[in-house]
Amino acid sequence: MDLDAIDAFAAVTGDRSPLHLDAAFATSRGFAGRVAHGALLVGYVSQLVGMVLPGRNALLLGVNMSFVAPVIAGTRVTVAGVVDQVSDAVRSVVLKIEARDEGGAVVARGKATIGFTQEVAAHG
Repeated sequence: MDLDAIDAFAAVTGDRSPLHLDAAFATSRGFAGRVAHGALLVGYVSQLVGMVLPGRNALLLGVNMSFVAPVIAGTRVTVAGVVDQVSDAVRSVVLKIEARDEGGAVVARGKATIGFTQEVAAHG
């Protein structure tokens, strides 16, 4: 979680809490440095769904995440998903999501519901 991503997220969302932007403030509250926004991790879930699995036909319908440990700026985080449910009737999949830091500790977990788009034939 690099500082540029945290700064950009703060600029886009307006969440400029000193916990996210001021290392001295975060340290004074017991953290090892600036803390990444939890919602920034959700953005990486969107990236996983839209760019990796399943990709261009995927539409993120919902995310339910719990943030179980703070992510300090500079920490490498990996987001992964495993298929938990499949519904052919409504063309959706539910993924179990985990985000882990570089030491393998879980920092967030939850579920993401994914729908699928299909190409619409052009009418001439």
